[in-house]
Amino acid sequence: MRHGQLISDRTQLTEEQVRDETFGVIEANGMCCMQCGSRAREDFYTYRAITSNSDVTYCRRCLHIGRMSTMDPIWLTESVNVCSSGKYTLAFRLSEQQQYASDKVLKAVRTYTSLLLHAVTGAGKTEMIFASIAYARQRGDNVAVVSPRVDVVIEVSKRLCEAFADEEIDVLHQASRQQYDGHFIVSTVHQLYRFKRHFDVIFVDEVDAFPLSMDETLMIALTQACKERRSIVYMTATPPRQLIQQVGADNIVTLPARFHRHPLVVPVFKYFKVRYQRIQRALLHRMYAQQTSERTTLLFFSDISAMRQFYQTYACHITKMCYVYSEDSERLAKVEALREGQYSIVLTTTILERGFTMAALDVWVMESHRYSADALIQIAGRVGRKAVCPTGEVLFFHEGRTHAMYCARTEIRRMNRLAFQRGWIDV
Repeated sequence: MRHGQLISDRTQLTEEQVRDETFGVIEANGMCCMQCGSRAREDFYTYRAITSNSDVTYCRRCLHIGRMSTMDPIWLTESVNVCSSGKYTLAFRLSEQQQYASDKVLKAVRTYTSLLLHAVTGAGKTEMIFASIAYARQRGDNVAVVSPRVDVVIEVSKRLCEAFADEEIDVLHQASRQQYDGHFIVSTVHQLYRFKRHFDVIFVDEVDAFPLSMDETLMIALTQACKERRSIVYMTATPPRQLIQQVGADNIVTLPARFHRHPLVVPVFKYFKVRYQRIQRALLHRMYAQQTSERTTLLFFSDISAMRQFYQTYACHITKMCYVYSEDSERLAKVEALREGQYSIVLTTTILERGFTMAALDVWVMESHRYSADALIQIAGRVGRKAVCPTGEVLFFHEGRTHAMYCARTEIRRMNRLAFQRGWIDV
């Protein structure tokens, strides 16, 4: 069975590393991409190459992570397992809930079984998997920590690289390159297209996030990157019903509390019709008050053009304000500037609904009636994540309350009750 990593540059390899040589796209009862595995006719395009005067077919589905065609040679390397010390440092002691989850995850990794970690936002999921990563690397397992979102990958990779300082960790996303041998990676799910039957243990953070939740081939890439004997640990605050059924009730660990033992912030509903092309004094004064109190505020918008219009309307009145969205070329720089305190009012799409943590943070959802319950739960979960500032404001501005809004608030309250019943929160 083919296994290892797909390499497009032969100069990177020694003779001992090469397992198989082929082309990026092959004909096998139709076209097949060796990178993403697609066989769908609409994913392939054929043109006549001028230099060779022959037909060339390439895959359009995974073009953004590396061109695969009938003319591009690729090499598949042998998958190798190497033990390491697995040493890590943690600046604090795990809470009772975190230790409970850590033990459950470690048992799943030891026995190569799968597990769903249903943990509220801010529960400290990353720290809960440290012991399991250490055990897996000591055993020689190839380990991947993946997420559909680049922002989450960057956030998590910083914490992992700091904790596992002696490990050679590859951080793989659209703006990075592989440096090591893939024994321990932190990456976007898309980067798993490069690996075939290589990983023994995979942790999937925010498993329900776009695009993983919407693209079946990404789930296929995830399973193809694993060995037959493997452990997959799924982690999210809003697990899809299909995943719950797939994993089974006996393999679900529910964590209703945050690590700092304070309850989740419950959203407040406020009727307010947002005007994008003119100043609304009440809203302007609210933003002034936020800046005066030295609070950072995220304003979530469901429409990019409306968000830009809002920015143009208020930009001459509000300093230290910016907007950010998925296709923004300065997105990563803006988020880093936000962390450094250069902005206090940030207009954003759901790109910041996950993987973003900051103290003294409040959230306003503009036109919250347009969002799903899961999105509202994740957005509300940005507030109160830091132990130094476990409270804050979550405002759902709306023009009529929706079922999704009620579901989100009900679920947040349910988790708080469950955490209190288990003795995992103090109030």
